[in-house]
Amino acid sequence: MRYVTHTLTMVLVLVLGFLIGARYQRVLDNVEGLQTLAGVQKNKISELDAVNAHLESVVRLREILAENRIYLSRSNVESLATNVEQVSRRFGVDSDMIYAVIRTESAFDPMAISDHGAMGLMQLLPSTAREVAAQLNIRWTDERMLWDPMTNIQMGTFYLSTLLTRFDSVEVALAAYNQGPNRIAALRASQTALPMEYPDRVLSAFSERN
Repeated sequence: MRYVTHTLTMVLVLVLGFLIGARYQRVLDNVEGLQTLAGVQKNKISELDAVNAHLESVVRLREILAENRIYLSRSNVESLATNVEQVSRRFGVDSDMIYAVIRTESAFDPMAISDHGAMGLMQLLPSTAREVAAQLNIRWTDERMLWDPMTNIQMGTFYLSTLLTRFDSVEVALAAYNQGPNRIAALRASQTALPMEYPDRVLSAFSERN
């Protein structure tokens, strides 16, 4: 009798353990399921945020183009907005600032060339672009690379970011972008007034969007 009772007790313990284990497993499964669902939802929210940010960038660019009576095809607007988004995040330069520089430099003409030989959307001199290409580990072939909008924006934005870091002033960095960093550094060292017409034009275009 004692043996039977002991056996029954063991069976009950095993059954109870099984039930508790099964219930605990269901709880774990539910928790893991909720965590998985939360992860999926978080990814969807991130994707929606990225889509919304892109749409806002496209709308912003369209407004800038409309205000300046500049026409670009829909595919070019999409491509340009995407490129600016990418380099803005990569180099930490506000996308509206990039647009303001492009507007001031080339009026969004990727084939623009200045009297001094600066080329493309952000009007880079080939000599400057060659140095920037080396810093970005981009294989430099020839100056025709600057006709490519993505390459030009990437190099121009990186170059501007280095000037913003070097001079620690948006106005001075923009003056250096236009006049050359060595000239601006020399003017500052001699306490000579800096040429501010270009920075004023860019910042005027920038402030219109903010």
